[in-house]
Amino acid sequence: MPDMFITRKFLFALIILFIHKEPVIAQRQNLLLESAFENGAYLSGWGNGQHCCDYSVQQTSEQIKAGSKALRMEVRSTDPQVSNSIRSEITVDTDPLDQDRWYGLSLCLKDWTDDPAPESVFQWHPDNATGSASMSLLATGGRFAFSTNNTGGTSDNEYADLGPVVSNKWVDFVIHIRWATDTTGLLQVWMNGGLVIDRSGVKTAATQSYFKLGINKFGWGNQPSAVTQRIVYYDEVRIGNANASYKDVAPFLPKRDYFGGL
Repeated sequence: MPDMFITRKFLFALIILFIHKEPVIAQRQNLLLESAFENGAYLSGWGNGQHCCDYSVQQTSEQIKAGSKALRMEVRSTDPQVSNSIRSEITVDTDPLDQDRWYGLSLCLKDWTDDPAPESVFQWHPDNATGSASMSLLATGGRFAFSTNNTGGTSDNEYADLGPVVSNKWVDFVIHIRWATDTTGLLQVWMNGGLVIDRSGVKTAATQSYFKLGINKFGWGNQPSAVTQRIVYYDEVRIGNANASYKDVAPFLPKRDYFGGL
């Protein structure tokens, strides 16, 4: 009887230990950049020359996804143009061709109302001064649309509708791209954990491109507009190299374990 009692106590203790064991979170690896915008050097790793004013790019605690800070980007219709557009963007170095890249980020559109004048809220721009974005996420007319252009021409954009714009809530994106000027390219886009674009064996670029985070309200001055201000918050921005995976760059959703699924 005593031996049996001790055995039962031991098994009960093991069960309690197992139940209360902290989950093991996988380490992120193969990152070229990770920005949570938390500290004094919150723009470390970014180029910061694509905006006009002090309010254009700010560290903020107004709206956060994780931690205690996020990035706040703003444009106003009275802003002077920068690089031929009203924009507030930060940039990273050019991505190489024929290599995979992974990008993950969360964004939150503040009080977003429908507007016919188009804008992008992140983009990849050709590594030159001409042509349209190689890829971009548009938030115009009440819809999210992912735009692709593999020729560099200003009229060669193709659009994939990703559904209605979500205002004042965090939206997560993961993008996997193999930049290629032939048909060996690849494009995958996840929105809030769901795969919404999946293309392989495609041309993805006319030339090398670089990533730009922020607002480009290129419709102002060209098309009618019902708004005079746009504000977007960004958090948990990561860029992974060719050896990265979804798990390495995916934003963390509270009460949802990205690390245990995909």
